[in-house]
Amino acid sequence: MRVDRPTEDDWQRVRSIRLRALADAPDAFARTFAEEAAFAEADWRKRLSSGSTTFIAVEDDADVGMVTGAGRRDNPGTAGLYGMWVAPGNRRNGVALGLVRAVVDWARSNGFSEVALHVADQNSAAIQLYEQMGFAPTGGISTLPPPREHITEHERSLSLGETICDATIA
Repeated sequence: MRVDRPTEDDWQRVRSIRLRALADAPDAFARTFAEEAAFAEADWRKRLSSGSTTFIAVEDDADVGMVTGAGRRDNPGTAGLYGMWVAPGNRRNGVALGLVRAVVDWARSNGFSEVALHVADQNSAAIQLYEQMGFAPTGGISTLPPPREHITEHERSLSLGETICDATIA
């Protein structure tokens, strides 16, 4: 597996992966498939040039996962890990670990002291992965925007002074 870092010229590739993610896991993301399918080229380009960094996992020349890292507006020393998704046929084989590592490495190299994320309470596989990698619950709780406000998420964070472990999900 390799991890690519797309530029705004790769907007169609990112759009394709993101729409696959939204179709596969509609209750895992803040936006819906319909919202993002309606985005124009300029919206996708802006997303890729706005100061955030997107990473794409590639196996056998196929895009099989994606994640984004960005500074958090509410806490300048913290980077957020957003939009994590791995294609169903590529789960539980290290793709997620590689993507999280890419965000952690990016955050470290950009001077952040912590990486935080939100994960749906019912997503036990993701919770297990993040737990094994050292992300601890912060006590923060939120819900997705309508029409999925019934889905609760909790926040987890990793201090970048910690060593990220080599977790895998059996």
